[in-house]
Amino acid sequence: MILRKVQFKDFQVRDSIKNQFLSYRLPVNAETIAVKCSKRGNDVYRSRVYRRFKDFASLSEKLDFFNEKDRGKKKTKALWVTLTYNTKLCSFKEAWRNVGIEFNRFMAYVYKKIGKVSCCRVWESFENGHPHIHCILLFDKKEFTVFRDRKSNFRIHEKDVFAQGWHSLVDIKAMSSLGRGFSYLKKYLLKSINSKTTDSKALKTLALCWLFCKRAFSVSGKFRQMLTDLIKTKHNSNHKTQQITFKREIVQEYVYYVLGFVPADVIRLKNDAWYSQLNNEQISDAEKFLYSKKHAYD
Repeated sequence: MILRKVQFKDFQVRDSIKNQFLSYRLPVNAETIAVKCSKRGNDVYRSRVYRRFKDFASLSEKLDFFNEKDRGKKKTKALWVTLTYNTKLCSFKEAWRNVGIEFNRFMAYVYKKIGKVSCCRVWESFENGHPHIHCILLFDKKEFTVFRDRKSNFRIHEKDVFAQGWHSLVDIKAMSSLGRGFSYLKKYLLKSINSKTTDSKALKTLALCWLFCKRAFSVSGKFRQMLTDLIKTKHNSNHKTQQITFKREIVQEYVYYVLGFVPADVIRLKNDAWYSQLNNEQISDAEKFLYSKKHAYD
């Protein structure tokens, strides 16, 4: 994304500059900056998702349900659920087209049978291309009695109730704490949104989520409220704010104008650079690209 930064002593000149920027020409004292956009699979997107899930974990780290080392009776309100997709039902393409609708039906079934529930969900692809789902389910009132299986995993007795709402294999584990659940979810999510990963399954997940327009993750219920609270905390209009540079240095008042979106190779932006001040040659190349695209649609 190409931005023009202009410092104003007299804010009445804004309108005239707005008119000038439409032709991609601004006063000499304007500074032109390239900012790397967040795009599925790149390092900017990965960083944003990581920070968001880190905040989720920090908000929920004190919400513990039972101590795994205790020998007494254990109960929990949170479950780690994995829903697989039977490859005999349909092709992987049809499965990806339908999985969102089918998951919503499953959640409606859970709500009807067990009660109000919040969900945080991610997709993952098998090597064969078929999707499966990892999700945290947090119930408002329902508590499940927990037992340990032969492999030392914590389980619940109501698995069959959940299994009746899904057409393929269902795996359920009892969560001792919500913070640990978000750590698991973050692990699955982060490995599937990094385009440079060497994990072929993760690359399939990234490609198929893009191809079938699937969001990397989604939240509902209390988790959505948590996300809203995080956003409000970071953008509280009641707090006095100051404008800062991309290096987080406090600066005088600037106004930024978006000139357009340009491929990184047009301005020869380094792969690891998130922002850069452009020189005259880079500015000229960006203006030529934007001008050509503008007239291509005239």
